[in-house]
Amino acid sequence: MLRKVFAVFALLAFATAASAQETIVVYFAKGFYPAEDKAVDELIDKFQKKTGVKVELSRYAPQEMIPKTVAALDAGSPPDVVYGDVFDFQVAGKWAYEGRLEDLSDILTPMKSRFLPNTLETTFMYNDKTKKRAYYAFPVKRQTMHIQYWKDMLARPTSTSGAARRRRATARRPASASTRSAARWASIPPTRSTRS
Repeated sequence: MLRKVFAVFALLAFATAASAQETIVVYFAKGFYPAEDKAVDELIDKFQKKTGVKVELSRYAPQEMIPKTVAALDAGSPPDVVYGDVFDFQVAGKWAYEGRLEDLSDILTPMKSRFLPNTLETTFMYNDKTKKRAYYAFPVKRQTMHIQYWKDMLARPTSTSGAARRRRATARRPASASTRSAARWASIPPTRSTRS
């Protein structure tokens, strides 16, 4: 669903520019489910009927998206619209800095209130060629990085004896870790006998 929303915004955002040309080139991340690809196909079909502009769609697996886009940039024939989940943290900042991305401020500024501030901030990047910051990507979704931990590992020790601390650290350490690193990992200071 989020991909469909992005495609609507991206294609509508470029509709004015597209009306000046007969075909636009779109690189889109291949969906994990057939329904995702179907939604994009339906959206492109609607766009083509509404605007009369032909869309040349190429789908790539997530791991192929950046290499394919870089190859197109290097060849001097970049796509008009690209969607991939990894651009934001792998290449968007670099490409904005190099002046390779289109300034989308005139599209995003009027709808700024529809985004959470920290979501929109991720697309406000510096362009070294223009020497200014602007919106160089259209935020589509938010991602979170999950951290998993053992809750009991963060609890304060109930016993203060050195032997009890060493037993807890030894019992919980990963098989490959030394006693010293396991003690630090468990937030228990290493005792003199465990230092190397």
